Amino acid sequence: MTLEERLNALKEAFTGKTAEVEAKASEVTALTEKVAGIEASLAEKTALAESLNAKVAELTEKLAQAESFKASAEAKIKDIQASAETAGKKAANIVASAGVQPVEVTPGEMTAHAKSDEEITQEWVALKQTDAKAASEFYTKHRSAILRAAGLR
Repeated sequence: MTLEERLNALKEAFTGKTAEVEAKASEVTALTEKVAGIEASLAEKTALAESLNAKVAELTEKLAQAESFKASAEAKIKDIQASAETAGKKAANIVASAGVQPVEVTPGEMTAHAKSDEEITQEWVALKQTDAKAASEFYTKHRSAILRAAGLR
């Protein structure tokens, strides 16, 4: 093999290697672009995670405040209930000191019951005989019930 043939063979070999290197360089460039895209996506997701962590911390703090408020409210409720019981005992002592036997009132006894139309009419008639002005005000207030009892409505 002559020197010229060797030179041509080497040129062909280098040309093949150059094409190979250029192909690898374009492949590396494409991979570098993919890596840059992945890094940008990762940075975006990291920022989102940090934002979510901050919100979780904020909500955790608000929850702690709410629980503290709840505990405070429950303590106030207990204090109010205790003072209400104390007020009842004080009232019983005052009544007892006046020489009267205290009577316990249950909430069931304090419930109001609705009067029937006839009861309202009878009350109006009785009031009319004793106090005309009060009867007039009572009639104005309970007019529809009195008319229903009389069969006019």
